[in-house]
Amino acid sequence: MTKHFIKNTCISQRLTSLLACLLLILLVISEAAIAHGERSQEPTLRMRTIQWYDVSWSKDKIEVNDTVIVRGKFKISKNWPNAIAKPDVAFLNISIPGPVFVRTGSFVNGVNMVNSTRFELGRDYEWEVHLKARHPGRWHVHAMLNVEGAGPIIGPGQYVEVTGDHDDFINEISTITGEVINLDTYGLTNIISWHAFWAVFGFCWLAYWLRPPVLFRRYQAVKNGQGDELICKKDRIVAAIMLSLSITITFIGYQWAESQWPETIALQSASSPVEPLPQPEMAFVKTKLIKAIYRVPGRSMEMRIEVTNNTNHSIRLGEFNSATVRFINPNVGLVDDIAKKYPKHLLATHGLTVTGSPLIKPKQTVTLKIVAQDASWEVERLASLIYDPDSRFGGLLFFYNEFNTRYITEIGGTLSPRFI
Repeated sequence: MTKHFIKNTCISQRLTSLLACLLLILLVISEAAIAHGERSQEPTLRMRTIQWYDVSWSKDKIEVNDTVIVRGKFKISKNWPNAIAKPDVAFLNISIPGPVFVRTGSFVNGVNMVNSTRFELGRDYEWEVHLKARHPGRWHVHAMLNVEGAGPIIGPGQYVEVTGDHDDFINEISTITGEVINLDTYGLTNIISWHAFWAVFGFCWLAYWLRPPVLFRRYQAVKNGQGDELICKKDRIVAAIMLSLSITITFIGYQWAESQWPETIALQSASSPVEPLPQPEMAFVKTKLIKAIYRVPGRSMEMRIEVTNNTNHSIRLGEFNSATVRFINPNVGLVDDIAKKYPKHLLATHGLTVTGSPLIKPKQTVTLKIVAQDASWEVERLASLIYDPDSRFGGLLFFYNEFNTRYITEIGGTLSPRFI
């Protein structure tokens, strides 16, 4: 009996240890999912719709009531998939874990983005979003573009730490009549009162009809064709009274609100037109994809491209940017300060290898072999692109001359898998 007891105890301990390990794994996975929800999006959606670049966060640590500005640029890909709705109705947004910030302003090319807009394929836009800290904590802040019919397309994200006390948060604005109000508490009493009143009103209506007999006897009456007999004259009188009361109370409430706030403006639903950033009359750097493959064992994408340098200076390929992941050529390095502050999990500082002719002279056309290799292909779940029915990729190539002048060109095409 003692042996059985010891054996059962050992089994229980093993089961407890196994459950603890499973729980720990689930917690780790959950944290990753909360922090990086963009990984759940299909690679096609992330690689061939919006190319985010030059994204930066003005601060990574602020106090309650302070403001952080998220800004950057994006290119609406000319290789936008046919199966995904075009950005004819789109809205610049921000992805955060709940109302931990208040968006106080958003702009695209200087135009106030309180409304939606339309974006042109193949064109670039500059944007920024102003966020006021509301709740203390460490929050993951993403750029995001909501596209009608396609859903949210999430850009790169970075943690922003908010310190202080939520009770010190102030969310005051001045109305068109000059009244200063607190948006967190304005009209709260009316909201609670009206909701409570209609909840009681509805409960009384339900309580009347839930009086006995409730279910079985009513069901039998309906089944026997006697459903009309369930509604008596008293029921019709009560229904008429409740209908009259609801209409009367609604009308009185409307008139009272009109007298209290006579000057109102309807919610605006128009679309704000935004002109894209100007583009050069000629392509300074032209690229043409010859072939692209993805090697599954090596977690690397190989491209052969034809590059024509139409500038007056020699240039080098410094970066390949796709789905917010930046593959950097270590021979060029991180040229701009924005790249140096980019989220580390999206920055492959030694992820790009260029062979063929690393220095492209003016007016010269060369063929380059590019290898973008990093664990990010698996971590960011981009490698699953090869299993899609439309296995095509997209991204941006950044070229630099000796003065660090940047030339951006879009690249995209069919991606073939290699399993050996």
